[in-house]
Amino acid sequence: MTTAENAPGRAVLARLRGVHKSYGPVRVLDLPELDLYAGQVVGVVGENGAGKSTLMGTLSGSVHRDGGEVEIDGRPLVPGSTEAAQQLGVALVSQEFPLVGQLSVAENLLLGRRPRASRRRVLVDRAAQRAEAAAMLTRIGLSPEAIPVGREVRTLPVPTRQMIEIAKAWGRDPKLLILDEPTSSLGPVEAEMVLGLARQLADNGGTVLFIGHRLDEVRAVSDRVLVLRNGRLVADLTPEEADEERLIREMVGGEVAHDEPRTPPPDSPVLLEVQGLTADGLGPVDLALRAGEILGVAGLMGSGRSRLVHTVAGAQPATGGSMRVGGEPYAPKGPGDGVAAGIALIPEDRKEQSLVLFASIRANVVVSVLKRISGPGGLLGPRRERAEARRITENVNVRMQSVEQPVGSLSGGNQQRAIFGRAFAAEPRLLLLDEPTRGVDVGAKAEIYALIDRAAEGGTGVLVASSELEELLWICHRIAVMNHGRIVAVLDRADCTKERIMTAAAGTAVRHTEEEVMTNGAST
Repeated sequence: MTTAENAPGRAVLARLRGVHKSYGPVRVLDLPELDLYAGQVVGVVGENGAGKSTLMGTLSGSVHRDGGEVEIDGRPLVPGSTEAAQQLGVALVSQEFPLVGQLSVAENLLLGRRPRASRRRVLVDRAAQRAEAAAMLTRIGLSPEAIPVGREVRTLPVPTRQMIEIAKAWGRDPKLLILDEPTSSLGPVEAEMVLGLARQLADNGGTVLFIGHRLDEVRAVSDRVLVLRNGRLVADLTPEEADEERLIREMVGGEVAHDEPRTPPPDSPVLLEVQGLTADGLGPVDLALRAGEILGVAGLMGSGRSRLVHTVAGAQPATGGSMRVGGEPYAPKGPGDGVAAGIALIPEDRKEQSLVLFASIRANVVVSVLKRISGPGGLLGPRRERAEARRITENVNVRMQSVEQPVGSLSGGNQQRAIFGRAFAAEPRLLLLDEPTRGVDVGAKAEIYALIDRAAEGGTGVLVASSELEELLWICHRIAVMNHGRIVAVLDRADCTKERIMTAAAGTAVRHTEEEVMTNGAST
């Protein structure tokens, strides 16, 4: 294992000695010795299953370690107690968004510590609650107008919920802030804001544990990068050592290769044609996608990326314009019409929008082919269903023990592959992807890119919205750039650079207000 130089003159804020955790016969974390220093941002990378979540849970108190000692700022941390961790100054921003959807932004920000009315302490002082919540948003650079504190969280898009989680953790004035994929759903501008907060806390003497799959962000913000593999610390690198090639090699124990997508034949027919399309927060949009083409959609948060994808799928109603799929008029009244037209949508939030986590893998993946595999009278035999589920999951290389295990027990990358398998089983002619690799590691990303390539090579048209510019530059033939609900540029692969995309996305004639960016619509 390569070890980064110790931080001379810095105090140890978190000390781990002999910490280990197993689930059954599998040891998922084994750390003989690890110190985290005050004043540093410590990046943590590794594939899914490498031990990142277990390390995070051990420090935040959500995981009861099997053995070893943990100290925070010189005081012992009680195993498996989130309350004890919070009292020692640990705050966690989880990618799972443990927010209560039916409660308001203010109620979520102050959950467990709501201001009480002075005369009758059983009552909540709503005015004080709103004022304190507004102050918490302001502290991370968001005005209360950007995120109305009285609005129910379930009505807000995923990126906004991410910022609420960050504001909630920041409001605890943590000594150790754990950020678990904090930018996975954010655009470049908002991600930069989060990286700035991490740097600010470290500069003020705190410690940040930054767990991420976006290696460029990890490298940019970290003073030190830890690489986990199979529950063990395999590299402890300085920023100079942590180039992307080295990180990937340490994470996977080898190289990750990816072939450029094949260029679709010049005579490929137009599969999707959109003219003057409008919807809530969208348009007018003109767009054409050919069979076998991978067309990316880029833009800042609130630009309309997801709205475009969801409107084409029929998940968001169009208010004007026209669409044609395969040369035939297409005017969906709901997602069912999209499915009937041969369209498959893979949305951004797999846990909320794609999967029934407590149900089996089998039940989750065969829903797209129930008509095809049902017998006379619509009856479905369990043996045939299990066989079909195994075929679907093998087709996309889902790593599992059985198709009967809960899909929620799979890693994020395997969950995403299962969703792709379900979509492929329906044999769509148009595949719509919204943040297709959100929250998955570099190895799983490469496999998902290969699945997207495979779909395009088979003649499927692919429309992919992503906040990761590297991803779009890696897999797409063309990239459409959106600003304020409209497409402002369409760039060919050969002409695409990050700078050109960001220049078009930011725009000079169109400016977003903070409120429009954070609250418009149900998605970005």
